[in-house]
Amino acid sequence: MNIYKAFAHFRLLYVEDDSGVREVNLRFLNRMFHTVYSATNGENGYAQYLKYKPDIIITDLKMPILDGIGMVKRIRESDNKTKIIITTAFTDEEQLINAVELNIVRYVVKPLNQRNLLPALEKAIKELGQRKKIAISSNVYLDIERNVLFFHEKEYHLTKKEFLFLELLGNNTNRTISYSEIESYIWDEEPMSMKSLRTMVGSIRKRFHLEELIRNVSGLGYILRLNNL
Repeated sequence: MNIYKAFAHFRLLYVEDDSGVREVNLRFLNRMFHTVYSATNGENGYAQYLKYKPDIIITDLKMPILDGIGMVKRIRESDNKTKIIITTAFTDEEQLINAVELNIVRYVVKPLNQRNLLPALEKAIKELGQRKKIAISSNVYLDIERNVLFFHEKEYHLTKKEFLFLELLGNNTNRTISYSEIESYIWDEEPMSMKSLRTMVGSIRKRFHLEELIRNVSGLGYILRLNNL
């Protein structure tokens, strides 16, 4: 389906404690999104969020260990950009008010299907549209839809790791990104070599004149320091 093309390059996390429901909906979501992560409760979901930093989260409301609202509250302590859709079998007015206050895209009543979920996903994608271009500096930005970098309006093709590194910093400006977070986001299951990381970052900084903006925080990680572009 053509509508699925709009979702393809976004990363999604689906949090649902009912294994049967989760597996059914994952089959549907995996046909739409290139990358889909899953979790079984809010605690596990928050850990997956920290590790993968998805663009969109679909989460159940009632779950053991940590419910959907509790997980979203943790996320919103430092992140107001990730788009979150809450699903539930109940129409609880108090919980709905809490969800609205946490900047939720939409509150969807189960069971999930194309009719009720697609409008919520389309709204999330529309709100994320402004992030198709991520500013790194006044002269550098990433086009995440095409996976290219523009420097003084000239197009450059980066390695996958270079692009992911800049994407991670660009989506978390003025926040120190830890070495462990960089490893999880960029190296995935591979071990990260600090020498390789330093070499890569040094090359990026020199090529695109980002020496003053991308800074190393000794013993912790890297930060992209931006004021008003």
